Amino acid sequence: MHLARCLAVMLISLLGTVLSTASFGQVIHWPLDTFETLTGQEFTPQQIRSQAATVVLFLDPDCPVTQKYGATIRKLREEWGSKGVNMLAVYPVVNIDSSTIADFAQAYRYNFSHIPDPQQQLAKQLQARTTPEAFLLDSLEQVRYRGAIDNWFYELGRYRRIVTEHYLKDALTAYLQGEPILVAKTEAVGCIIGTSMVEELHHGHH
Repeated sequence: MHLARCLAVMLISLLGTVLSTASFGQVIHWPLDTFETLTGQEFTPQQIRSQAATVVLFLDPDCPVTQKYGATIRKLREEWGSKGVNMLAVYPVVNIDSSTIADFAQAYRYNFSHIPDPQQQLAKQLQARTTPEAFLLDSLEQVRYRGAIDNWFYELGRYRRIVTEHYLKDALTAYLQGEPILVAKTEAVGCIIGTSMVEELHHGHH
């Protein structure tokens, strides 16, 4: 009897963890508004609903950490684009102009959509705080993962020689396979959105 009770407690605890993780995506949604991309095209919620998943990256061309992730972001695009995953870059930088974004996208060979967000409307809606910061949205426009792309940076200006945790890739893999996303939120290390100076966000997963 005692063993059965212990097993029941463990099962309830495990289910609670899974449900808590699964419900994370019900908290934050992509807004209903239509946004204009760098090329003047409309980006609507329907474009998120028509994809298996959408990765939204908040980037700042002047942020050193954003710049460091250039190759990683290109690889993510190449790997997941063929699997029905759309990628979108958002630039929550006050007074940023189109030419700055265009030059940045060309320099880093980013062949996906770019949305200027100088008033930080999208940053506020998705509760983004840092660049770079990644958000995984499902086809219902719900956020299923948010935070660091991986654990390469563990504090500002300091990074590992070898990445040991691939948070975004793991979340994508789990979601597309219909499995629970075990790590649904991490803290991104980079430049604080809404400030002109580089600050450190250093919490949680090392």
